[in-house]
Amino acid sequence: MGLSKTNFGHSSILSCLLLLISFGTTADGSRFKIAVGGFYSTSDSGMEVTSPLTDENFELDFESDLKLTESEFLPFFAVTYWFNEHHGVYLDWKRLHRDATNLNVTEPFEYEHPETGDKYLVESGSKITTTFNVDIARIGYGYGFYRDDEWDLILTAGLHVMWLELGFTGEIAACIDDNCNAVDIDPNSVVFTDATAPLPDIGVVANYQFTDGWKLGTHAQYFYLSLDNITGRLVDLSVGVEYTFGESFATELSYKYYEVSADIEDDNSTLKIHYGFRGPMLTFSYIF
Repeated sequence: MGLSKTNFGHSSILSCLLLLISFGTTADGSRFKIAVGGFYSTSDSGMEVTSPLTDENFELDFESDLKLTESEFLPFFAVTYWFNEHHGVYLDWKRLHRDATNLNVTEPFEYEHPETGDKYLVESGSKITTTFNVDIARIGYGYGFYRDDEWDLILTAGLHVMWLELGFTGEIAACIDDNCNAVDIDPNSVVFTDATAPLPDIGVVANYQFTDGWKLGTHAQYFYLSLDNITGRLVDLSVGVEYTFGESFATELSYKYYEVSADIEDDNSTLKIHYGFRGPMLTFSYIF
């Protein structure tokens, strides 16, 4: 596992979706659920950089330092298939694409290209455009270990995959030695990372039906890993209320919290980056 060039892209999501659909068309007594919705997210993202003034590392905040939009609409899509009351699989996807221009950077910083190790400098007063795109897919297996007329308890095990695109353009300088004597480079050049960081996870889902058609649902997933050159942490929490109407339709209002961080060291550099969002989500589901 590590941060590497994307080899499979979003076609993997389509392949998994087609696999789920094939299960749904052949299994007896199955339940197939498709959900779409919107999530009004408040984001918190950043990366570790170095101050050219003190030579100390600090957290560069993408929202406050680089002017990326903090609150924005986030689309959501999910597919769930239960073979029976005990065994099921799921796939969901969410995305947040943002870019912004800071006309006057107030805090100078240095950073390294995560693949080549080349160093770059952004000085005070520089004009910088930042692109930060995140797509997150979650796929896994659910085991329903307890169910009665009110409670439905499920254990989950799966994988989060994050497609990350991070780019800086503008008044950027290249450092040619350890003292970072800057040499102006093409202001239109882009230092870009296109990577996928998979993180396995385990979790629990609890649903409580407190009256006909109404259900309170929660889920919590967590993962932490420290192995060789990689340290990663993931937290995924949700709580909401779902209302089922008619034979096959449901709507849910929930509150989501998601946070992922990764520190990856290689021969050239160390990349430390985090991303998180929180806020309300409204989804509509069709069950068949």
